[in-house]
Amino acid sequence: MRGVKGMNKRLIVTSLILVIILGVISVDTSFAEEEVEYYTIVDEEGNVIFETAMEIHLGDYYINQDNDKYTIVEINGNQGVARFEERVKLVENEDELFALSQSLLAQGANKEVALYNTHSAESYVPTSGTDSKLGDGDVYDVAHIFGEELEARGINVNHDWSKHDPHDGGAYERSRRTAVDLVEGAPDALLDIHRDGVPNPDEYVAEVNGETVGQVRLVVGRQNPQLEVNDQFAGTLKAISDEFYPGLMHGIFYAQGKYNQDLSPRALLIEFGTHVIPQEQAVAGAKLFADVVDKALYGGDDPGATEAGGTTTDATKAGESAGATRSIIIVLLIAVLGGGFLLIANEGGLGGAVDKVKGIGGKMNNAIGIGKKDEKEKKEEDKKGKEE
Repeated sequence: MRGVKGMNKRLIVTSLILVIILGVISVDTSFAEEEVEYYTIVDEEGNVIFETAMEIHLGDYYINQDNDKYTIVEINGNQGVARFEERVKLVENEDELFALSQSLLAQGANKEVALYNTHSAESYVPTSGTDSKLGDGDVYDVAHIFGEELEARGINVNHDWSKHDPHDGGAYERSRRTAVDLVEGAPDALLDIHRDGVPNPDEYVAEVNGETVGQVRLVVGRQNPQLEVNDQFAGTLKAISDEFYPGLMHGIFYAQGKYNQDLSPRALLIEFGTHVIPQEQAVAGAKLFADVVDKALYGGDDPGATEAGGTTTDATKAGESAGATRSIIIVLLIAVLGGGFLLIANEGGLGGAVDKVKGIGGKMNNAIGIGKKDEKEKKEEDKKGKEE
């Protein structure tokens, strides 16, 4: 009996081990098809502000398309309640849109942007039939095309294709090693390319300049020492996007976490659309956003926004024109005054200088014909008097 009982115990233990192994395998193979959890954030009157697949926390805040700031003050399950704070100014004035492009970034010979993908499985269902492809997500392709658009503008792109699966809480720790390697090359910006997991395509689709595109959302980590400068970079990007491509930028989400953004003063998480839109729409948005990044970092190549860091506003152009006119007048005044002092010194005083100027003026009049008519008439009058 003891032998039978011992055998039964071994069978039970073996069966439990098999159940556990099968359970783990089941979790791994079903990862790509699991239901995506998302959150809806509403204002205090119940109006939807935005949706996101990122976990929300009290104190997170959001700047929407109209630059209205909302702070999450209550969380009930998958719904957050946000309080309106204020309408923010992304930049102090319109003429500062290209302030970054007037820095050493625009002067440097090595323009470089680094790209990587923390959630390397993220994909687009209409294109691939799934929202997640382990080790080969569609976000790689979107990041690659985004990088090609930057390179077409003369920017060096370092896109690290390292994989950081699975899509779990440890993904950012795994991708941190990649981000650290990238910042060793001292890029001008470090961008982590994602797509959101909101099952509502309308949340991320808009008409921009007559084209249907996937919108772009920026995510800034609230828990990193680079928050202030990363926030400035995000604000500049949105301001430029709103100026050139109204509707492209969905908003900026300030979420709990650091998302490796403590590694660079211009590090951002970028979401190109959501998993229920076609990859082509996400790519269309990424192409436009490449121009925004170029303009923000280096001034772009648009008329009035030159490589040296120009601006595009009428007020700035008028100011530049007035400034140039003032400069010319100042130079002329300096030349006149300087020449006057020299003339007085050479002619022995103010009286000599005045006589000299009169003499020069007479010669100039004769040279251009002024006074010749009077001289001719005088000769004719003398001739007429002699004949009489």
